Amino acid sequence: MKRLVLSLACLAWFVACDDESANYDWNDSATLSVKLTNGKFTDDRDGQKYSVVQVNGQLWMAENLRYADSSKTPNLKGNMWCHEDDGDCEKYGPLYSWTAAMNLESKYNSSSATYTYDYTYGVHGICPENWRLPTVDDWQNLAQYLMFMNGGDPIGADMKAVEGWEEELNIPKALNRSGFAALPAGRRNSEGGFMSAGKYAFFWSSAQVDAATSSGWTLRYDNAHLDNGNYYKDHGMSVRCVLAMGTESAKIEGDVDSSYLDNIPFDYGQMEIDGKSYKTIKIGTQNWMAENAAVKTDDSWCYNDDEKNCDKYGRLYSFEAAQTVCPAGWRLPTKSDFQTIYGAVGFGSSLRSRDGWTDKGSRGTNYMGFNAMPAGGRESGDYFDVTYSSYMWGSDKSVLWLRYYDEKISIEEKDAKNAFSVRCIEE
Repeated sequence: MKRLVLSLACLAWFVACDDESANYDWNDSATLSVKLTNGKFTDDRDGQKYSVVQVNGQLWMAENLRYADSSKTPNLKGNMWCHEDDGDCEKYGPLYSWTAAMNLESKYNSSSATYTYDYTYGVHGICPENWRLPTVDDWQNLAQYLMFMNGGDPIGADMKAVEGWEEELNIPKALNRSGFAALPAGRRNSEGGFMSAGKYAFFWSSAQVDAATSSGWTLRYDNAHLDNGNYYKDHGMSVRCVLAMGTESAKIEGDVDSSYLDNIPFDYGQMEIDGKSYKTIKIGTQNWMAENAAVKTDDSWCYNDDEKNCDKYGRLYSFEAAQTVCPAGWRLPTKSDFQTIYGAVGFGSSLRSRDGWTDKGSRGTNYMGFNAMPAGGRESGDYFDVTYSSYMWGSDKSVLWLRYYDEKISIEEKDAKNAFSVRCIEE
């Protein structure tokens, strides 16, 4: 049953305990559900539709909140603005004061009136039904998970929408690998001035820091991090909501749209083998081929002896033949190289291609642009595991093995009589 949790602090600070922003403790998963149609849910208050993204068991809105009905929600009056470059809020969505986001009276923007509450379970605020404002823990969990996915590197580029951001020299360009699609909506200050559209994104959390400020999170065009800061409550900032219960407990009808993974603008390089061009991708300090080698050599084969499979998956090479494939300046990877890429990648799916894998398991995300294809292998004339596994030779008979049914990245020694794919690494 959905149960209203009232903070005893309401009495201590003379805050109205029937305020619409009061906290919700969602104990019965049957009462919390969300219906996704083409990857979007509908806010029943105004019919607005929002894309969502699932990150580490939590469902986030992948668009800025656009709710603006101050007749139904009086606390929005005078506390919600469109950026001066976005007159109807269509581009960025409204900028809300913290009290508007919390659905509190505007008097709590002032340091003379303090709102105290128990936000153990989060605050509904102005979010749609079954959604709530993110807590500091929500933001930290999001950041930590994305950093893990990115091998510990900064995550700003992964959270920014691909378009709309001003670029800065030596700062990674926006990739939106996370699907969060943060827009640089800027901020409105206490004097009514608008700032930083195209350069900064500011998001509220439900956490009050002190009488005058609350906790917010920032992405900037001129650095690669997600930063936390304290902002005056009467400033206007964007709002993202999270589902009020984790995805394992909530009832979710429909599928999350993951098509953003097909549109990541990776900064691919290029190399050649025998006149054929191949994409390359830098992962950490390493520069890898981002396609399987397809150069024809002795003791190399197309899967099932079908040339169409060579076009799709590249060739399968005996261990001896694999030694001859890489051109000058490139070489077969060692076990140590495989271990390095393992350390830079959170999950096997981050290396697996988006297409070509059996639908019996999860699709690859190709989060790192490595595009590992399930080319299978060959042993003593028998072919095996196409669409199920990717095997890549190392120079020391070590093999990088990815498979459809789990997230593991295995590094194993294989018999030289096998034939597997080849990816070269730059020396």
